[in-house]
Amino acid sequence: MKTPKTRTPESRYLYQNDIKSHYADWGGTGQTVLLVHGNMRTSRSFDAVSRVLNGDSHVLAMDLIGHGNSTWTPSGYKFSDRSKDVDNFVTEKKLNGICAVGHSLGGAAVTMCAADNPKPFDKLVLLEPMMEVKKNTSEKSSGRTERPRRTYEDLNELREVLQNHKVTRRWTPEVIEDVVQYETYTNDQGRVDIKWSPETLSFREKKDDHLNLEPILKQLSIPILFVISEDGKSEFEKVFELEKDLDNVQCIVMSDTGHNMYMERPDALAKIVSDFVNSHELPRRV
Repeated sequence: MKTPKTRTPESRYLYQNDIKSHYADWGGTGQTVLLVHGNMRTSRSFDAVSRVLNGDSHVLAMDLIGHGNSTWTPSGYKFSDRSKDVDNFVTEKKLNGICAVGHSLGGAAVTMCAADNPKPFDKLVLLEPMMEVKKNTSEKSSGRTERPRRTYEDLNELREVLQNHKVTRRWTPEVIEDVVQYETYTNDQGRVDIKWSPETLSFREKKDDHLNLEPILKQLSIPILFVISEDGKSEFEKVFELEKDLDNVQCIVMSDTGHNMYMERPDALAKIVSDFVNSHELPRRV
């Protein structure tokens, strides 16, 4: 990979009616790589990956509606809305030949979008995407909104929590600092909060919103790369079966990682994406 060209992105917006969609433009030349985050994250969770990728790709990382600096609407957070969110961004930006990289919810969103509007998409990289969501799964995820939202006295408290929590302590120091500096805001109570709306997980939105990604994936003929964490292998057995059945699908397992593998081993993930974009041979495990 080439030397990265920039360490900080340009913050830009697209406007459609009363909705603004924020994205981080990291510049770079070559194929466009579009990064799409999952629930409770923002475009800036990909900063460590983007700093490497923009050496040989034009890197764009978008904030889904209700996250980051995009508009926080009171509703509109179903899976179909997420797909439309990505489609609006791609269409307004007039993007073509995209390699879209989606994590979790973002992986489902880019897959659905590519199935409905395949022309702009060249390849997909799916980081443990949501594969199947049933009623009980929706109820469980929506339960987060019933609990008090955790906020922090200051950035130092948040930093300490992230460094010691059993999940986030696996993130690299660079990623933790990016989250602290760029994924936060000061709320009305003067507390440090994370930039995502609780409405994004509201049961009102989720109760009739179910997903089965497998038949959608089978509609696509473009190359698709699944990146599965060491911890998540047993939960994604269906993905390994798809790899056997579909010529356009391949899988990589990232060792020593959990669900947020791109925040735990960002350099390794950036190399995987770069090699996939440039059609280099990929290993089965990194």
